[in-house]
Amino acid sequence: MTTTYDITIIGAGAVGCAIARELSRYDLKIALVESNSDVGMGTSKASTAIWHTGYDAKPGSLEAKLLRRSYALMKGYLPEANIAHEVLGGLLIAWNQEQFDTLPKLLKQAHDNDEMDVRIISAEEIHQREPHINKGALGGLYVPGEGILCTFSVPLAMAYQAVENGVELFLNFRVKEIRPSTTDDGRQTTWSIVSGPSSEQVIDTRFVINAAGLFSDEINAMFGKTSFKVTPRRGQLIVYDKMARPLVNHVLLPVPTSITKGVLISPTVYGNILLGPTAEDLPDKTATETTEDGLKFLLEKGKQILPQLLDEEVTATYSGLRAATEHSDYQIEMDSSLRYLCLGGIRSTGISGAMGIAEYGVELLRDAGLELTPKPEFKTIKLPTIGQAFTRPHQDADMVTANPAYAEMVCHCERVSRGELMDAMNAPIPATTIDALRRRTRASQGRCQGFNCHAALVSSLRGVNDSERRSNPMTVTEIAHLPLRAVQGSDKDKSVLATLAPGASAGVTYDILIVGGGPAGLSAAIELKKQGIKNILVVDRESEAGGMPRMCHHTGFGREDLWRMWSGPRYAKYYRELAEKMDIEVRTSTTITRWMDKKKLAYTSPQGLGEIEAGAILLATGVRERPRAARLVPGKRPQGVFTTGSLQRFLYQEHLPVGKRAVIIGAELVSLSALMSLMGAKIECAMMVTEEATHQIEFPYVFMKWALADIISRTPVLTNTRISNIFGQKRVEGIELTHKDGSKQLVECDTVIFTGNWIPEHELARMGGLEINPHTKGPVIDKDFKSSVNGVYVAGNLLRGVETADHCALEGQRAAQAMAKYLK
Repeated sequence: MTTTYDITIIGAGAVGCAIARELSRYDLKIALVESNSDVGMGTSKASTAIWHTGYDAKPGSLEAKLLRRSYALMKGYLPEANIAHEVLGGLLIAWNQEQFDTLPKLLKQAHDNDEMDVRIISAEEIHQREPHINKGALGGLYVPGEGILCTFSVPLAMAYQAVENGVELFLNFRVKEIRPSTTDDGRQTTWSIVSGPSSEQVIDTRFVINAAGLFSDEINAMFGKTSFKVTPRRGQLIVYDKMARPLVNHVLLPVPTSITKGVLISPTVYGNILLGPTAEDLPDKTATETTEDGLKFLLEKGKQILPQLLDEEVTATYSGLRAATEHSDYQIEMDSSLRYLCLGGIRSTGISGAMGIAEYGVELLRDAGLELTPKPEFKTIKLPTIGQAFTRPHQDADMVTANPAYAEMVCHCERVSRGELMDAMNAPIPATTIDALRRRTRASQGRCQGFNCHAALVSSLRGVNDSERRSNPMTVTEIAHLPLRAVQGSDKDKSVLATLAPGASAGVTYDILIVGGGPAGLSAAIELKKQGIKNILVVDRESEAGGMPRMCHHTGFGREDLWRMWSGPRYAKYYRELAEKMDIEVRTSTTITRWMDKKKLAYTSPQGLGEIEAGAILLATGVRERPRAARLVPGKRPQGVFTTGSLQRFLYQEHLPVGKRAVIIGAELVSLSALMSLMGAKIECAMMVTEEATHQIEFPYVFMKWALADIISRTPVLTNTRISNIFGQKRVEGIELTHKDGSKQLVECDTVIFTGNWIPEHELARMGGLEINPHTKGPVIDKDFKSSVNGVYVAGNLLRGVETADHCALEGQRAAQAMAKYLK
């Protein structure tokens, strides 16, 4: 028997999910259809994440009315659903006389929209509120109610609640056709919504709601309506590292134009700073790539407003498309005769206006004859905490005690635990892709952009153990379309957690605390033991000590410190076993979360939360390669982009496939490491590419370059050349190279390896107030490895990027000798 729905909602973005939630209060059979593999994957996931008051909407417009109503509804709903949000206030800044003269008009507009607390402020007050912005502001408008929120969580929460209250969700349902269904006497009774093109599925429904966003005009045309046309308006954005967060206190807004609200600078609820968006009208509804010109434009705008921002690291770049139309207002229309409601032309205010739009849409449906009988119960939901300003699971001693997996970090940059990932995979709408996990938990959203955790997400979250990975390997195509299984944890996970004693740990005191269990940290601990220091603790956030060499299965380690040429794993094992033999306490899976004071650090681990106090501290947190986003390489964001570190994690830690034809970006020693890894996996390397005039591989390793690159693999090195674009939808399909003379070259490949371009892992050092060298980005030290903070020492690649592992081990020894003298 065919099911007939009372209502079918097309589009599961913020607006579609909001009206699905609102209608789920009533005794109705509702279908919510979405062309993508998850909800909130269109305009909703790539917005500026601003919670707008509607102060600048055209007074008397439908947009102004619904934004005002939605703001009131959101004030209650955001805390109820535990959606990350902060009310920071907005500063609209006038930088020239023309903009300054516009402020009284904007003030009147805000007051006409009932935003009576908005006021004009002086240049002096602007600089008091925002001391880091550029000089030259003439004045501004202060909007106390403007805020920020998690743009991912709004549609997720509403969709979760809708599903919990009986709405049926149809994902991967692309509407191909909508046709009337009639009786024998010619009367239309329902609409048949047909999916395509790959498979045909039909949903019969009495009412249809069009919340299709970018495609709302196409759905509108299926009902014979041509009242508006959607022109995609691309907005490119740059996200800066969390260390930039102290630079901004409010949402910094430009004076808006008739086309766009302009380029803003705003904090995010994750603790980053966002710069953007651009406003580019395009004919292509799939043009979500970033561009070189767009990113340059944003950098110039950022430099004009907040010059210090450009000194910080870029975490991510992305772009989204807004559904702009030829009209300045929302295109909301109810056709009672067709039983069709159109919610179109929402543009950039969909996240902020969704609840008001939903309530208004339900009123229109009621007036059109839809019978609304309230259910006896309307279930609520509460999302996991992901906002930076709130207590996260790994910071909650009770949660860690109940489930140690909440402190077992998988994504170190964003502090996302295995427990949170499992929750996401067992949510009312389970995460079934890496992207879905990212939007629910923040995993792979941080400064390394998933290059450290992506391999672990692909394999361990599918519940696959080592032997299964080796005997039944996945293909590259399967990874690009990866569906994850909702599991409670693999046998490997359970065996690890079973050995842990959960519970909050009391504070402990050591003579020496070493943060980082790589070559520098372990060799320092061993040398301290030799110097007579007995009470030593080494902590490392990874599940195994040894650092980067663990992942490098080629030779070349130990030349300086051990007079050997070992593989990376053998080298790391040597130091681990020597530390164990000398009875040095090493705690793995232990993440330092903050400084309590100059010699006391807080930590979280599956064994509990606690504090460590020490007579002296050595920071040896190492270095990382800058990922693609931090290098501002434009293009699409397909699978198949790696750093050397992530490549080696895929190959050696998780035994996953990488690709068939790769291009290595860089031509230095670590690039040679990437080449050896590709050769070991029998992956063709098309070329190595460097912007320099020649490769940077020096003696004695140049002999390895001659043998491996020039003779065995015959890998050419393109000099004076940079990567200028990446192409591909699901998977990398090719790249664009730009030569020094300006000529372009297209290279077909399915894998891109970014190598080198190092940045010290200096976040903990900066949080502790250590002086940072502006050139190396590592802490400043004296000849004894002592930092600017008394009792805190630094060694290894945290000092700069990058030296070999054996060089770092020798540095650790010298630092240990200085620390021993300090304690004695």
